[in-house]
Amino acid sequence: MKTDKRITKIADAVDFLTEVIQKNNLVVADIATDHGYIAEKVVNNPRVKKVIATDISEKCLQKIIDLIKNRQIDNIETIVGDGLIPIDKTDIAVIAGIGGYEIINMIEKQNKTNNGELKCRYFVLQPAQNEFELRKWLFKNNIYVLKDYVVEDAKRFYPIIVIDVLKKQRNKSNLFNLKLGRDNDINSADFKNYLLMHKENLEFLKTIKLFRIIKDKTLFQKYRLNLLIEKLLKK
Repeated sequence: MKTDKRITKIADAVDFLTEVIQKNNLVVADIATDHGYIAEKVVNNPRVKKVIATDISEKCLQKIIDLIKNRQIDNIETIVGDGLIPIDKTDIAVIAGIGGYEIINMIEKQNKTNNGELKCRYFVLQPAQNEFELRKWLFKNNIYVLKDYVVEDAKRFYPIIVIDVLKKQRNKSNLFNLKLGRDNDINSADFKNYLLMHKENLEFLKTIKLFRIIKDKTLFQKYRLNLLIEKLLKK
């Protein structure tokens, strides 16, 4: 899916990480690249030496191969493969436009070499589905979140989460704050619309008796989330 604002904000997140790392000649992996629009933007960063664009589908990868040829880009390498498996080593990995469970699998099971070394330390994540499950996994594993914000583009909401898998979160923030995006001031208008969307999705709670909500762990989590949303909307 080509959405210019989403792609630009993902590229901005990579730019932010290049400033965090403070090195030149960085390698960035664009996992599940599809059309390659993210890779095309990222490769323009002066600190980036090369982008490795991968996709499990050879047919999908042909789109970026054609783009590279048409734009005469010489520092994007393309590889057919699943997730991080074909990557030997990279400074930053972008995993965007796929489900949260797939992202978890890639980081948890695919982010180590045969020698047990990490393939990548810094990630830019943009889950397409199962966003809360991904956030819960990050929280459970105490993974350090450097930036976390929401972008609204073409009437859809895209969470962008920047993480450092080597650094642990010293002070565990409230799980619901993590769920909703910590750095909401980056796109405050988008964030408000994001809250309103979630509030609408939680309207069904009004039809359920409170004692039943309290007895059900999942419903109670959603009830607490709804309370936080209402609090944030009043600010």
